[in-house]
Amino acid sequence: MYRAEMSCPVSVPRTPTLVIDLAQRSAALESPSEGAHVQALRDRSALTEIVLGPDDGADDDLLLVYRTVGVAGTCAGAILFRRAPGASDIVHPPAVRSLAQVLFDTLRNDEPNAPLMAHVAMALRVIVPAPVRDDPGMVRGGLAHWQERRALAFMEQRLDQSFPVSDVADACGLSVNHFSRAFRRSLGKPPHRWLLDRRIARARELLQTTSLSLADIALACGFAEQSHFTRVFARLVGMPPGAWRRAAE
Repeated sequence: MYRAEMSCPVSVPRTPTLVIDLAQRSAALESPSEGAHVQALRDRSALTEIVLGPDDGADDDLLLVYRTVGVAGTCAGAILFRRAPGASDIVHPPAVRSLAQVLFDTLRNDEPNAPLMAHVAMALRVIVPAPVRDDPGMVRGGLAHWQERRALAFMEQRLDQSFPVSDVADACGLSVNHFSRAFRRSLGKPPHRWLLDRRIARARELLQTTSLSLADIALACGFAEQSHFTRVFARLVGMPPGAWRRAAE
């Protein structure tokens, strides 16, 4: 469900900035973007520019800024739709042209539809290729180092909780599909398998160093039921947790 948040009066600036909160999936229309702000995004390789030709029917520039969950003001990327009246040979994928047109048409309304703009901006973020960031040592097609650190820390802090992979993807500023592919390339296994292995490793630590019951250990490691914990543990370790504890004593 998208949440509407209009952060400025209805009068739309010539170069509006639409801020997309990836956690709330909401859109907020802000003041015109300063040239220095756009240049800073460009310098950080966080900006994807799309040049609009005369056939695209747009009259203004538009900056979409995506912010990550849990980190106030942190930019997870941006898309700048820039006018170029003389560019007659520009060809965009039909989906990009259509979605951009929806945004510009909505901004022309006296009361722009914030939920609609959020929905369209999220769709654009998925289909518009993100700029390539230079990150020495990064696995080709994998996560950037900061994304890998954030993803692992996010999951490590929530070993006892249930959460969708989309929450981790949002924390890294990626779509779910992109994040899952990149995570597997970087870590050698999909996110759910990494999380399962880490939960079982944590369970082994608790079995060996505490006197907690199997039911309590199951809960502490993110398993809703002891029976599920026992099945998974036995499948991955080769013996049930009770037997493993006795053997480790």
